[in-house]
Amino acid sequence: MKKNVIAILLLFAVFAIFAMPAAAEDSQTDKVILVSGYGVSTTTPDKVTISFGVETKNPDAKIAQSENAALMEKVVAALKNAGIKDSNIQTTGYNIYSYVIGDYNPGKWANGTTVYKVTNTVQIIYYDVDQAGSYIDATVAAGANSVNSLQFGLSDEKMIIERNAAILSAVKSARADADSVSSALGLKISGTGTINVGQSYTPVSYTNMDVSLVKAEASGARTTIESGEIKTTATLSIVYTY
Repeated sequence: MKKNVIAILLLFAVFAIFAMPAAAEDSQTDKVILVSGYGVSTTTPDKVTISFGVETKNPDAKIAQSENAALMEKVVAALKNAGIKDSNIQTTGYNIYSYVIGDYNPGKWANGTTVYKVTNTVQIIYYDVDQAGSYIDATVAAGANSVNSLQFGLSDEKMIIERNAAILSAVKSARADADSVSSALGLKISGTGTINVGQSYTPVSYTNMDVSLVKAEASGARTTIESGEIKTTATLSIVYTY
């Protein structure tokens, strides 16, 4: 009987020895400082995306379509002559629909005439942002009658660089706050716990540009487009232990 009691006591002793570090570790998890950080990295874009359109109208659908095809062929040729590769030119939309001329939409045809409208849009992606104005000039001169959108952004390589810079800035911001808290309370930071990171950037975009203004400017001088700067931001939360 005594042997059984001693064995049970030894078993409890062994369990207590192994349980003590775990309990001590659990108690340490309460000693944390939770802070958040915000970082920004600013740079100039190295990628430009432009959407051009050709729109034709005619009571004869075949004529509207053929006129559109001829103009778009000239627009694409102008882009290639400007140095844009085939792989960077993509058709993004093609549409044919009809409407009836009326008092609310007067045109060069009589009221009641059914008119067919053909729209064809292409998009280019290029990595020489300084040439954005010349691309617009070339396409408008070739027959494009709409510039649907113009967007300045970052290439994949530059996006990674800017993202890392923003995250580093956010980490420094979070650590500075943690150091301030620990110093004020007389604590010593010993490590880190859970870390959550988020990042984003917003391209510079322009939509529905007035082609008539582009034509007027292009007739006298080269169209100038300023890309501005792009900000990449990062947010994170860090658990510091002490």
